[in-house]
Amino acid sequence: MGGEFTEFSRHGDTYDEVVERDGSVRPVWRTASSALGVSDPHAMLQRRMAADRLLDAQGSGHLVHELTLGEPVDRRGSTIHTRSESRPWRLDPIPFVIDETEFSELSGHAVERMRALEAFLADCYGPQLLVAEGILSPEKLYASSLYRPAIGGPGAVHTWLRHYSIDVIRDASGCWKVVQDLTDMPSGCGYALMNREVSARTAPDAIRLAQVAPISEHAQALRDALAEAAPMMRSSPRIVVLTSGPTNPTYVEHSYLAARLGYHLVESGDVVMRSGRLWLRALSGLEPIDVVYRRVSDDGLDPLEPGHDGHTPGIPGVVWGARRGGVSLANGYGSGLAEDLELTACLPEASQRLLGRALGLETLPSGSRLATSPVLNADHDPTYDRRSVVLRLHVTLGSNGHAVMPGGTARVLSNNDDPRRPTSRLSKDVWVVGAAAVPRVVATNAIPQVDFGTSVPTRVADALYWLGRAAERAETAARSARVINAQLEQDPLLCDLDDSSWGNAARALLASASGEITAVNTGNVTSAELQNCVRTTVKTVATQIGRLVHEATTVREYLSSTTGQVLRRLGRLHNQITQPEANPHEIHDEALGAVLVELAAFSGLTMESTVRGPAWTFLDIGRRIERSLANLGSLEATLGQNPGPATLQSVAESLLEANESMVAYRRRYRSDVEFSAVIDMLLRDFSNPRSLAFQLQRLSEHATELDWPHGVAIIQQAQAASHQPIHNHSVGTRSLQLDAVIFDVRDALLNLTAAISARWFAAPVNPTVSRGR
Repeated sequence: MGGEFTEFSRHGDTYDEVVERDGSVRPVWRTASSALGVSDPHAMLQRRMAADRLLDAQGSGHLVHELTLGEPVDRRGSTIHTRSESRPWRLDPIPFVIDETEFSELSGHAVERMRALEAFLADCYGPQLLVAEGILSPEKLYASSLYRPAIGGPGAVHTWLRHYSIDVIRDASGCWKVVQDLTDMPSGCGYALMNREVSARTAPDAIRLAQVAPISEHAQALRDALAEAAPMMRSSPRIVVLTSGPTNPTYVEHSYLAARLGYHLVESGDVVMRSGRLWLRALSGLEPIDVVYRRVSDDGLDPLEPGHDGHTPGIPGVVWGARRGGVSLANGYGSGLAEDLELTACLPEASQRLLGRALGLETLPSGSRLATSPVLNADHDPTYDRRSVVLRLHVTLGSNGHAVMPGGTARVLSNNDDPRRPTSRLSKDVWVVGAAAVPRVVATNAIPQVDFGTSVPTRVADALYWLGRAAERAETAARSARVINAQLEQDPLLCDLDDSSWGNAARALLASASGEITAVNTGNVTSAELQNCVRTTVKTVATQIGRLVHEATTVREYLSSTTGQVLRRLGRLHNQITQPEANPHEIHDEALGAVLVELAAFSGLTMESTVRGPAWTFLDIGRRIERSLANLGSLEATLGQNPGPATLQSVAESLLEANESMVAYRRRYRSDVEFSAVIDMLLRDFSNPRSLAFQLQRLSEHATELDWPHGVAIIQQAQAASHQPIHNHSVGTRSLQLDAVIFDVRDALLNLTAAISARWFAAPVNPTVSRGR
């Protein structure tokens, strides 16, 4: 792509975004090409790859669509017979460039159309003048599956559209045409902000030199619009983003928008209607909600309303609550009617009748030839293609009136695509370039500052709790498999030592790490049997990584963007170790080592880059409980089997390595491994972050922070049990004193897990008004 874009010479009479009819480069593209300053497609490919990495960090590569789980399981181990397909969002390094003057004209048309659609909806659910005057067919209106007559009536909805999006495209002659209106739950605003954030990091100088209009302040315009939607007399409205969950194709955007706007991302199970109001199920009880920015369509919003799809859970009674004025929906329930093409075919005439003005843009006729724009083809050797692009504009309505994002979302069309349904997963950042200054968004509907740091939905706390447990389970399994595999490779005769005493302990250790019932001493164990146990444990690693990524998917807005990169790499490692053709002997050390590194990075980021509020507390509680259980399980599997003097050294080394305490032990004790010293290091040493004592101390601190005396009492029982005397005496093949301690401590920990679920994750009963209302 030379500085003059000579590769894009015109073909026929089709309008080209870059090249004029006479072959010269359009002025707006001369500015852009000079700013981009890259002529080599290989260099552009590097920019594309950098953008991919940044988008992955935001979740487009690992959330929901990233990981194909052969046999995913839920938190408690049951198999879920579903599969997730990888469908990442990708950004073309070549932006869609438009002149500010032309964009300003387009923006005017978008606002004009939004006003016409608002009037159209108000009439269809109100006086129905269009029907009475024959402009709109009553048969078509009443037969529309998008019509929600129950919401109608005087004053049912004061404003139907707070956020509106419109898809436009150039035809072959260069004229802009309307592709579709999006009024129900218009998407793309979050993707536009995400794309610009990535472009600003991959081509910061280009954006500055081209004087591209900023779009970040449109987030404030959206906040203003949502605050304006609140019921009257709510001076400090509580706003949430409602999603149908990780299976939604645009869930990445839902998560990003919630984090960008500073709102809770909630699912239907997170909220409940009571006393005419909507409430958030939070750890502290029920907290009131005033505005729902819904990312759930009309037909999935309320199962009590006619026209509900029958399979989306929805929020029972929320539409009734909106009719009563207890909660506001943005956009209004029933606004999807304006997406019915058979009805909106009369929009030009409706606009003339209801508003007294004509519409400036016509609808794209089916089968139209389209303009083209440059796109990087990165499939093989990078080259440049010409493809058609759909431009999506975003408009909000707040106290300052209509605000159009000075940019938008551009989707690249594949060959023979319907412009309304692009199949390509490639997007473009939209650059509005020109001398005219873009007005800055100033919030006039200022909302009082309220600290919602302690407000955590119970689902979020639950997910973070299991996220911590899954991370620890994956680490325990990976470390145990790597330790045993390494010892087998270094000394294959270990299995024959002392009547297979080490082999039995190793097998039991792997079984414990895999979450199985600890194996007992049943005779000789061969090297081949242990290798099979290692393979089983590697499968456990993959399963737990899948759980970890799944839980992270549902709470992405609570994790840093750098954590997203770690999750992406963990997803790739999951796929690597689950490939059926992979040779277990080749992947064990390298892949498991990489897994441990990424899990260590994940642990460090959750400790250092996650706000230490209630949400983080439950993540750490899950981790500490699981590490305690793993500690007890490994002790029971190894030293509990009372290894003889000949094998104590090798068994204890396996145990210490599996608990990442071998280096600490060697630095403290300069002699060979001794039973009592190992017990002290793993059970009672407060300075060892892998010891049981360390975990119980942290759990006690968390229970105290949560003001939970019952939890503190249970943890104190576990601490007391851990200090029972343990001597290296045995009856038969078991160390009974050690077994007794393990049993008592484990029983207390299991009671703790049950108490956590009962206290924190059950549905709250007493409504509590949040602070600052």
